[in-house]
Amino acid sequence: MILREPIIGWRQWNFLYPHFLANLGNDTIYVPREKIEARCEQEDHSEQPAPHLTCTCGIYAYKEKPRLLSDIRNIYGRPLARLAPPVSGLRLVYGEINLWGKVIEHQDGYRAQFGYPKRLWCTPAIEPLAGWIGYVYGVPCEVMPSGDAEEVTVKSTIIPTYPCGERYYHIGFCPKCFLLNIKAKIH
Repeated sequence: MILREPIIGWRQWNFLYPHFLANLGNDTIYVPREKIEARCEQEDHSEQPAPHLTCTCGIYAYKEKPRLLSDIRNIYGRPLARLAPPVSGLRLVYGEINLWGKVIEHQDGYRAQFGYPKRLWCTPAIEPLAGWIGYVYGVPCEVMPSGDAEEVTVKSTIIPTYPCGERYYHIGFCPKCFLLNIKAKIH
């Protein structure tokens, strides 16, 4: 179906410093204040807008929040070694997303042509950045409610310790850690 008015779905993102939301499974970045458009990688679908009935393309979202929270719990309940480093759960953002354009409805969710976050919640690890994320994306962003925290209980909680002592901004290469590692090797 083609929708001009958005429907609301639920999804999760990984927060990438300084201010980007990204899909957990791939490198798709949600650029602040710009709609995201689904693209299909299959050559025979290139002339039609995504999503396609016979494909897996599209912007995914669950219909209901409890289903999303259950999925988050299942993902982060796995051994952390199976998650992309650094530990993705420390930078988790989830919330409502507006979906419109071509939308395919499934049992638990949707695949859409266009999307943009509507309202966001941050895990406690990035709580200090909630206001900043909301400002950058132009949508409300709050700290995860305690009821959600109970739903998203991580079975194996490991908070990495970094040589620089940073907790919130440590994503990918860290110049402070690099220098501290070099100084430690010299001495």
